[in-house]
Amino acid sequence: MDAHDAIAARTSTRAFADQPVPRAVLERLLAAAVRAPNHKLTEPWRFAVLTGKSAARFAELKRAHRATRFADPAAPEAAKAIDKTHREALGTPAFVVLMCAVSDDAVRREEDYASVMMAAQNLMIAATADGLGSYLRTGGIMEDAGLKALVQLPAGYRIVAVVSLGYPATPQEAKKRSDPAGKALWFD
Repeated sequence: MDAHDAIAARTSTRAFADQPVPRAVLERLLAAAVRAPNHKLTEPWRFAVLTGKSAARFAELKRAHRATRFADPAAPEAAKAIDKTHREALGTPAFVVLMCAVSDDAVRREEDYASVMMAAQNLMIAATADGLGSYLRTGGIMEDAGLKALVQLPAGYRIVAVVSLGYPATPQEAKKRSDPAGKALWFD
């Protein structure tokens, strides 16, 4: 699959087959991630790959974090949502936690963040090309103390995203996107 086909085919996958992702495949995806552009070659990224017991621990952290979003986590609808989050996480063979160096310089901090997010995109396109599904998550759990401890967050870094990875449980079809012609201005 060429790069254009992989980009067109990439979609968010939430349900994965009960099949581990081999370490060699994960290493190949990380090799694609670090090819992302990064200003002055700062290579601001660090990665934590969670599989097996560490992935199960992350599922527990996700369940606890989701519960904090409800006034009454025991209420039927809340419990249902919390359980769904936990089941989806338990059914995910691998997670890649993306960490970014935090610079004191505001411009570099922004450039480094952009580089790490481009690394995430490279990883997900490479995953698609290799027949895997992926799902990018950001949000409140990035600040979770338990997650920071699980990935042994280095001093001077922050967690910016978590990519779920695995072989899709069912065939995936990319969602329709708008025509770029309506989003582009051309200047001559």
